[in-house]
Amino acid sequence: MRIVSASEMKEIERAAFERGMSYCDMMENAGRAAAEYIKDNTKNFETKLCLIVVGTGNNGGDGYVAARYIKNFGGTPIIMMAAGEPKTPDAIKNFELAKAMGIEMIKFDPKISAAVIYGCDVIVDCVYGTGFHGAIRDSVRPLFDIINDSDAVKFSVDIPSGVPDSGSPAEGAIKADHTIAVQYLKRAHISALDHCGRITTIDINIGMNE
Repeated sequence: MRIVSASEMKEIERAAFERGMSYCDMMENAGRAAAEYIKDNTKNFETKLCLIVVGTGNNGGDGYVAARYIKNFGGTPIIMMAAGEPKTPDAIKNFELAKAMGIEMIKFDPKISAAVIYGCDVIVDCVYGTGFHGAIRDSVRPLFDIINDSDAVKFSVDIPSGVPDSGSPAEGAIKADHTIAVQYLKRAHISALDHCGRITTIDINIGMNE
């Protein structure tokens, strides 16, 4: 079992890019594999309402990809943008692809979004990735509070949002039922077990021969 830091994971991704795999392909692989895991671990998947909560970076990009595959697998996805539209090129591309598929997209509004969140059976957390540090933004904290309070089954992609590489979760960090680690376990998975729930790893084909 290999455990890496956030900086080591970035180097693994860079090496894969130099071998010919684009970052967009890595995002596609991560989102597809995450959606497959969610489908396989959700009873009566086709009847469930899945809320994919996305940030503005590449973790959010994974969420846009996952939403597309959840729809392709027969599920019902809704995308909720935690802090507005995406900012990174690959996330923007997948935002456009998800929009073109007709997937419903809404922006989090603390005054009206709670009913949507509480009405979903599955929540997929794709807000902050392993690069998170510091405190959760004041505008996002109410969203996390509602998610943590909901009865939905919660899946975090790569790491629960608000858990940094140090493994000491920020106040209000997501508490997941399942954490879907991308390619390798991260140090935070070991030191923040109470936020991770059941941990699994998904292979996105960027590992060296081991």
